[in-house]
Amino acid sequence: MNGPRDRRTFVTSAATGCLLGLAGCLSGSSEKVSVDDATPDVPSPDPDASVSWETFQYDAANTGVAPGAGPAPGSAGEVVSRWEFETGGGVYSSPAVVDGTVYVGSDDGSLYAISASSGTERWSFETDDSVTSSPAVVDGTVYVGSGDGSVYAIPADANSTPDAEWRIETEGAVAGSPTVADGVVYVGSSDNHLYAISTADGEKLWRFETDETILRAPAVVDGTVYVGSNDGSLYAIDTDSETERWRLETDDRIQSRPAVANGVVYVGSNDNTIYAVEADSGEIRWTFQIEGSVTASPAVTDHAVYVGGFDNRIHALSPAAGSESEGDQPADPASYFWAHGGLNVVRSSPVVVGDALYVGNEDGTITSLSAETGEENWQFATGRWVAGSPAVVDGVVYVGSGDGSVYALEEA
Repeated sequence: MNGPRDRRTFVTSAATGCLLGLAGCLSGSSEKVSVDDATPDVPSPDPDASVSWETFQYDAANTGVAPGAGPAPGSAGEVVSRWEFETGGGVYSSPAVVDGTVYVGSDDGSLYAISASSGTERWSFETDDSVTSSPAVVDGTVYVGSGDGSVYAIPADANSTPDAEWRIETEGAVAGSPTVADGVVYVGSSDNHLYAISTADGEKLWRFETDETILRAPAVVDGTVYVGSNDGSLYAIDTDSETERWRLETDDRIQSRPAVANGVVYVGSNDNTIYAVEADSGEIRWTFQIEGSVTASPAVTDHAVYVGGFDNRIHALSPAAGSESEGDQPADPASYFWAHGGLNVVRSSPVVVGDALYVGNEDGTITSLSAETGEENWQFATGRWVAGSPAVVDGVVYVGSGDGSVYALEEA
């Protein structure tokens, strides 16, 4: 894919030169890179929307797009912490927020249920290893994986330390997040398998083997599970027949969770490329290369694909493909709307709520950007890296940090 990759590398290299060569050129600001001066359409925020943030990236498709509104900056351009909840380890897990409770895991080995309003602990559940998995909360049950190799089902509304409804063991660590759809929990393990587990009783319905570890959450849409593996492949698996529908091979590990929207699967690879793939066939719609690995998951609206990477930037791309490249080279996105720099490594998967994007950063900050232009709305500093994905509910941003705390950020 030398043709299109060479052209995209030039665009991002020029932008990176701006970042490195001109002091303040991209520090906390966006860089307009669209050749046609286009910007994506974005919805208006809806502060009255009722939002239940049940799973990583909001839904089973991992779109990262939700209704509602986040906090607006105060007169000083800042947001403030409503509360900070300390755990005993770094918080890589992305929070779920359901019925006034925040559910999140910690490297200290526990899953926590925290009052969304006050930040007080409602209960905690201890596993035998770190919980980097992001919980999914569906029909009154919390599903979460652990480094101890198990997947747990825990009652969400417990008043004290709960007992697990069931626990199933895999043959490796479960670092990734479960995705729940139609009474089935889908989750990967470092034993190279994707598991399908009954929500009712924890029965293992089937498992699908890849060639390497599965570290991240699958997406489940219309009877198909989409999951990436460290073997460098993106798999589409039929949920009924338990068979592979198609497999797309990239040039390095896939540690990005696929996002599915409008019949297209979007996923990043450690080969420095973002792929847009037709969901029904596995054919590549377009590719886009940056100057670093893409382990974050895209957030996908009807009009834009937002993704960050190890190039220290957030990119906004068109879901549509541009003109076909010569020969068998994949197309580019139809538009490269904007790029926002001045960041550190972006492992956090962005989310889009209303007209704003929210994302964490390796430098310990959580940042809100305009989804239309990429301009910074506000930024808040934690004590260490922010690698998880935020949840935004009722005007509050909930996010964990490597400093061991979970933060609730609101309007000043």
